[in-house]
Amino acid sequence: MAIIKEIIHQLDAKKDGYCQITHKRAWLNYLADGELAFNPADLRRTIESVVNKNKPQGTKLFCPEQHFNFTMTADKVPYRPEEALERFIVNTHREHFCNQISIGGRKESIDIGIKESSDRFTFVELKPWASTNSPMYAVVECLKNLVQYRTILKDDSRKIERFKTVDLMLLAPFSYYCQYEMVDEKCNYNKSIALTVSRLLGDIGDTFETTVTLMALKIERNKFDEECAQIYDARKVTGQKMIELNQTDTIPSLKRDRWHLVATSGNR
Repeated sequence: MAIIKEIIHQLDAKKDGYCQITHKRAWLNYLADGELAFNPADLRRTIESVVNKNKPQGTKLFCPEQHFNFTMTADKVPYRPEEALERFIVNTHREHFCNQISIGGRKESIDIGIKESSDRFTFVELKPWASTNSPMYAVVECLKNLVQYRTILKDDSRKIERFKTVDLMLLAPFSYYCQYEMVDEKCNYNKSIALTVSRLLGDIGDTFETTVTLMALKIERNKFDEECAQIYDARKVTGQKMIELNQTDTIPSLKRDRWHLVATSGNR
């Protein structure tokens, strides 16, 4: 988090008095006029400069693992909804998915990682149903993770998997994108906005030599809470407890073939 704050502090991202990375109003203004306060080259230089001054540290950097535990409250709802959603997504895709991959030390992690093949990997930044982190903020988080990974690769002494291609993805429920006015309440896309965002992602992807994609999950918060409550009851626990998902604790709507494309750098 400190690195992200430093990146934002060093980058001149203000337009009309609002930072385009941290403020919702600035994001909505961007969707309306398509004018970016900074260029992708400046963004790359800033991220690389900050990461270079705060190099990734730790003995377990980029060691993909799987975590299936999350906390439920006595009210039978997840204590941290985003954490629970992350666990369910990985649990629904046990073969190639992992989560909470340490990337910078200092508790900095990639939310979800997907091993696409022996030489291709996807970094996923997950957002919950509602978040103060705008899509622009989430994309910057993804880019920071990518630069940190590339920095780690420069250390030949580290025994980590070295992927030739790393793609970036923002994944969130439809309500998140509705909050930031990229879709309406019926999950319908605005073609003009989608094109504006795709152009932005394309320019960023070209500059950082990667692809950037925004994907949506079609699952409502109340439905997700119901799924969690059923597992809580099945475990016959009481009070606030840590729950561990079993292989059978899957949610079909979270399967990857049901994710919906919102915008991508490959479609400008």
